[in-house]
Amino acid sequence: MKLLQRDFFYTLSLICMLILVSGCNSSYIEDVKRGSDYAYQPGHPELRTEIAGVISSDQQLKLLISGSIPKNSLIFKKDEDNLRANVSIEIEIKNKNQNKGESFIYPVKLDRSLASSGFEDDIYLFNKEYNVSPGNYSVIVSATDKATGKTTLRSDEVNLPDLEEEVTNITNIRIFAKAEELNDNFFPVTTYDVSLAADSLKFEFQFFNSTPDPVTLQARLIKFRSDSSYSSPMSFVNRSSSSIKYKGIDYRNFEVIQSTQRQLNQPGNVTIEFAFENLPRGNYRFEVSPNLNDKETLYKARDFSIKSNNYPSVKSAEELAAPLIYLMSDKEYEELMAIDNSDTLKAAIDRFWLSNIQNAALTRNIISLYYQRVEEANKLFSNFKEGWKTDMGMVYILLGPPLYQNRSLNEIQWSYNYNASLPEYTFFFKRSKSKSDFYPFDHYILQRDNTYFQIEYRVKELWLSGNILNSSI
Repeated sequence: MKLLQRDFFYTLSLICMLILVSGCNSSYIEDVKRGSDYAYQPGHPELRTEIAGVISSDQQLKLLISGSIPKNSLIFKKDEDNLRANVSIEIEIKNKNQNKGESFIYPVKLDRSLASSGFEDDIYLFNKEYNVSPGNYSVIVSATDKATGKTTLRSDEVNLPDLEEEVTNITNIRIFAKAEELNDNFFPVTTYDVSLAADSLKFEFQFFNSTPDPVTLQARLIKFRSDSSYSSPMSFVNRSSSSIKYKGIDYRNFEVIQSTQRQLNQPGNVTIEFAFENLPRGNYRFEVSPNLNDKETLYKARDFSIKSNNYPSVKSAEELAAPLIYLMSDKEYEELMAIDNSDTLKAAIDRFWLSNIQNAALTRNIISLYYQRVEEANKLFSNFKEGWKTDMGMVYILLGPPLYQNRSLNEIQWSYNYNASLPEYTFFFKRSKSKSDFYPFDHYILQRDNTYFQIEYRVKELWLSGNILNSSI
């Protein structure tokens, strides 16, 4: 069973990586960056990176490499009065034009106490800067947990222009977030997902123009129409192909949040920043170009999604309450979500669990398992909405990883019984829309059937009785 579950996680992680690095034919799409995904593998350090090329005030080309490692993905061992994790970060930079490169290794010691909490204690952030010459660069960043010897790799490519040539260039757009937990300092955002806890976002890029012609630079922030609903029960009717729940996200339907333009009359290099405060949940794009109506000329964009405060973790009362939709009746859930006081909401969540399981120690174990799966679902299935809200996320939370899976071009099959001919133990997920340059997400929809009613009812009873730990479905 454990081997099959590891294979499942590895396959899902590989799918996510393929989504990230697959090639694009359109220069327009190639210049829409989305940050790294989670590429989650149990037991491996989680590494998220963002790589950008910039031009300094003295016209020096630089590579900026930002990264983050969630501390709970590392193994901490007792060291005197603290817990300590030892990580090795390696950065390989290769100039593909000259076919030569360099490697840099940074040993890192991370300390924490058993009572540690908060964003600053949970994430290790690093920023590295390197002087480089013009060219196309391949960058590989790896993090190795010394306690396990396991390594996670992330890679990207950056093209830096020759400033001595007559060239007009826009660097990749970088996102920075400001949060109260980090003393209102801006920190780089390395993923597609941005925490709602960020008080404001700052977008930074550079424009270089060595020609004598003035340029009018246009920039705008747009919000796409997208699905944010949680997954409906397995035994419900299937979704209409015309609905936003089926489409997931509609890139042709958007709202312009803000647009502006700036006249640049002098040749040279200028750093430009835009800031936005308190953006609500949703999927966005910040884009910049001399002509936004002709994106085939010179165009850069950064897509991102605003999700819950502690995403992908679940910590607040609101975050703990929302996924209970998969265990509660409609009336119970409606009453729970109507509570607007965090302390009262947390007490109601505790009462729900304890009143069903009626054993305090067992309740703690069940709660821990449930929210562990919610967080894992966020890391495995996150796309335009929270991973726990997706069909795959719902099935994963309730039933856990499948015994085995089969994958074809547009369908994934999960089986929870060695006899795949039993329909109630086999789930089929179909891709709603083929992944393409213009639709970057793998959005799989469960093929619902009333056959699943019995297993859905049974697994809820196992959760609410506490027997999910020692009973098979």
